[in-house]
Amino acid sequence: LCFGLACGLALLYLFQGYYPQFMGFFSNFFPPVISGAAVVASVFALRKYWENLGSRLSRVWLSFMMGMIFWFLGELGWAFYTLVLNVKKPYPSVADAFWLIGYVPLFIALYVYVKTFQPAVSKRMLRIAGGMTFLVSLMIIFALIPPIMAMAEDPLTEVVELAYPTLDVLLFAIALLGLLIFTVSRLKGKMETAWLLINAGIFMNVVGDVLFSYTTLAGTYWNLSAHPLELFFHGGYILFLLAFYTHMKEL
Repeated sequence: LCFGLACGLALLYLFQGYYPQFMGFFSNFFPPVISGAAVVASVFALRKYWENLGSRLSRVWLSFMMGMIFWFLGELGWAFYTLVLNVKKPYPSVADAFWLIGYVPLFIALYVYVKTFQPAVSKRMLRIAGGMTFLVSLMIIFALIPPIMAMAEDPLTEVVELAYPTLDVLLFAIALLGLLIFTVSRLKGKMETAWLLINAGIFMNVVGDVLFSYTTLAGTYWNLSAHPLELFFHGGYILFLLAFYTHMKEL
């Protein structure tokens, strides 16, 4: 179903020239829907793993759910600005506050989860995770820093533009370490599919945020009724939804 949805979205954006008015509405209406679906998946996962606040696994999934809720509120806030208030470019806005706050519980969830399996972490894993994080950081620095310094209109915009990719890299680093734990250690095969999906979802957000920041600064994001880069964010939510579902099946 998720694969079919992803393919359908790709086709919808590919042929959007035939229905630009609909896509102008869809591109703002759909994100709260798909992010809301990710929230529902996280709620089901929390219900399955919940014991009490003293349980580490309960805290992990409570944090995952809170992160998804804040990201859903960010999407809902953006939709409210564009569809109700007719604000063409609500950026930066209150929606960004929700999105940025959402990174905190998500990082806590990933960190606590990975820390649970700290004895399985080897120096080789740390080197691989560090190297991959370094490469992603270089990509962001060379792709984003020059246009931000050259085109950002005010300090707040600069801070927000840098905050998203920086927080994305932090999530990517800790999630990648978790993936390595479940793919190359003695825990191999336990939950590698779920962690692979989590990493893919985070990486989709990394690419989406970098492209969004660049196109926004260059003034090209709003040239289309629905920019194709939105597919990265849609795909990220789909992958998170799949990750939560898969985790429930594997553990």
